[in-house]
Amino acid sequence: MRAKLAASVLLGSGLLFPIAAMADEEVDFIAPTKVERTQLNTSDTPIDFSRVEISTLTPADRFVNATTPIVVSLGLGSLALVAYTLIQGARELDGE
Repeated sequence: MRAKLAASVLLGSGLLFPIAAMADEEVDFIAPTKVERTQLNTSDTPIDFSRVEISTLTPADRFVNATTPIVVSLGLGSLALVAYTLIQGARELDGE
């Protein structure tokens, strides 16, 4: 009982501390700014993506290419473990 009380007091103080710290601070809001139309570099013609050629791989592309085999092998390993567990459970129910 004492352990539960101590844990709840520690957890409660940890959760309430940030809220209490923010209550004393004044919050300054930044007013929205107006952007004139002349400042924007916009074009009236849409981009034709059929003519866009990607010539180099981005860091994200390289990361995905490197980690795809690892993710696939982990997925297959987890499916194998599930199958093994189901087979062992069925053997124990059959009494083998």
